[in-house]
Amino acid sequence: MISITYLKYHPEIIPTLANMWHELLGKIWVPDVSIEKTMQRFHDHCNDSNLPLTLIALDNDKPVGMCSLRETDGIRPDLMPWLGSLVVGKAHQKQGIARLLMDAIKNKAKDMAFETCYLLTFDPTLPNYYQRHGWSKIGMDFLKGHDVTVMQTDL
Repeated sequence: MISITYLKYHPEIIPTLANMWHELLGKIWVPDVSIEKTMQRFHDHCNDSNLPLTLIALDNDKPVGMCSLRETDGIRPDLMPWLGSLVVGKAHQKQGIARLLMDAIKNKAKDMAFETCYLLTFDPTLPNYYQRHGWSKIGMDFLKGHDVTVMQTDL
């Protein structure tokens, strides 16, 4: 059974999540970011009422995914907040866990009185996925040597 909760309540799983993030996203799109730096960033996300924060997906207490909400994702400081670090372990992909995490982050942003949420994706195949879940492309930008698609959703 999948449950969604705050990383704040499970800081002991930060190394597992940092490795998952690094394997599935980091080493592909931002290889200059070390696992140690990633772990520190996730320690900074151990919040439940202020940004940045991270929600985690647990399958019988085993971490299988995560998603963050933060003030910025490295571009467009005029836009806030940003969904970031949405990742689900390979063995648990295509089971709706990413959707659960995304919906939980959007609900949290709405609870925090935000009206819009933003994301960026390095992967050019993902905008179609996000559009199926209510996100709209608002432009292109450039981050860490890559073109990125910038998207938004109303909350």
